[in-house]
Amino acid sequence: MGKYAEFSSFGIDRMEWLKIRNWDKWQTYRKDRGQPPWIKVHRCVMRNLDWVSLTDAERGQLVAMWLLAADHNGVIPASPESIQKLCFMNDPPDINKFTDLGFIEDGWRRCGVAVASQRRQHDQPKAETEKNRINIPSNGFDEFWESYPKKVGKGEARKAWQRIKQPRTLLPTILVAIGNQCRSEQWKRNNGQFIPHPATWLNQGRWEDETEIKKKEYVTLE
Repeated sequence: MGKYAEFSSFGIDRMEWLKIRNWDKWQTYRKDRGQPPWIKVHRCVMRNLDWVSLTDAERGQLVAMWLLAADHNGVIPASPESIQKLCFMNDPPDINKFTDLGFIEDGWRRCGVAVASQRRQHDQPKAETEKNRINIPSNGFDEFWESYPKKVGKGEARKAWQRIKQPRTLLPTILVAIGNQCRSEQWKRNNGQFIPHPATWLNQGRWEDETEIKKKEYVTLE
């Protein structure tokens, strides 16, 4: 209950809140040290089609909501007007849009009861199907496929991914390697002609390759 205490000063019922999707996955920090002084904005978001579909203003609103969520272990008030006030926004955010795009968990909670977002109420069967799909644990392949620049042979790439031992654990390392190799002269040459097929890249463990690019261009996990 402590994580909602600060909301009460703004007249917000602590039982009405929204959860940022995958907060614990992307925002890893020592929770025993209290509120983090920072949040992580991962570079792979630039290859996320839902992020790209947002306007500049909406991206700014989303980052502001992430900053707000950092104060409350990944939750924010279920009120666009309250979010606008707490984040000093010019306009209230479109919560339904952020929910439909998957940045906020589908539905909100009032006294422990899940309620579907208003935009999805007219299409409940589809909402339930999407919700169930989101809850299926991912082994990381979708994130890899989204990040890899040469999208050919998806079936073979999936098979290669499944042969990797503990691919989910390796995923951050693999995404960083892809980001660095995308900046290498070899991958830039002739509009990406020499980028390996994804299955080949995975089968050969190419995320372990040393990449010759300028030091300041390296992607890191920090």
